[in-house]
Amino acid sequence: MIMRRVVPGSGGELDLDAPDTRSTLLAWYAPHSPEYVRLNLVSTLDGHATGPDGTSESLTSRADRMILGAIRELADVVVVGAETVRREGLGRPRRAALAIVTASGDLAGHRLDDHDDRTTPVIVVTTAAGAEQAAATAPSATVWVLDSAPTSRIDPAVIVHELRRQGFTGIVVEGGPTLAGQFMRAGLVDEVCLTVMPRLGGSSVPVLADETAVMRSLTVTQLLVDDSGAQFGRWSLR
Repeated sequence: MIMRRVVPGSGGELDLDAPDTRSTLLAWYAPHSPEYVRLNLVSTLDGHATGPDGTSESLTSRADRMILGAIRELADVVVVGAETVRREGLGRPRRAALAIVTASGDLAGHRLDDHDDRTTPVIVVTTAAGAEQAAATAPSATVWVLDSAPTSRIDPAVIVHELRRQGFTGIVVEGGPTLAGQFMRAGLVDEVCLTVMPRLGGSSVPVLADETAVMRSLTVTQLLVDDSGAQFGRWSLR
């Protein structure tokens, strides 16, 4: 599989089977500054975030997973919502810490302890009401109790502040759509990395929740295309 770097115009090509693929992707996805919030998402052409089985596993591709690995390796922490953990059966990243945001503390279906060789930290960011259940369902995780708004949603700005206070400066938000939409709406996102797969349909899950309906202008900084027609873009909001 060949990946072509369309933007910048003189970006060249990358054979995904070449021995230097990992180092090239790490260079192509290097953050523009040490402190950032990056959304990393995948969707169909018509904006669905999951495939027919309701998970991203039936939507993603080998190339997308390689880029995901590079983005995670460059990050200090990966932030996800509890719904993504429940739906995807999410496990620990290999290198970055994992922060799970949940008001209820319900992490049913997680696979955080499936890999004995992965010792990266897991943090559950929750409310006072969800702390007990979070500790019971994910005993290997560290539980942070943060103040929440009357709606029980945890303010994304509070999450970012606490992560940075604890030394996590490179932050990657992987969704789901509600959490990604909250970060976008709060004006916290510096960059969007979006894989668009050459498919239509799938589940009814949107790539971003409709609360992001406020129009935002983005500047493309990189666009990759592979032989299947999948597109891998980076857009700056700053």
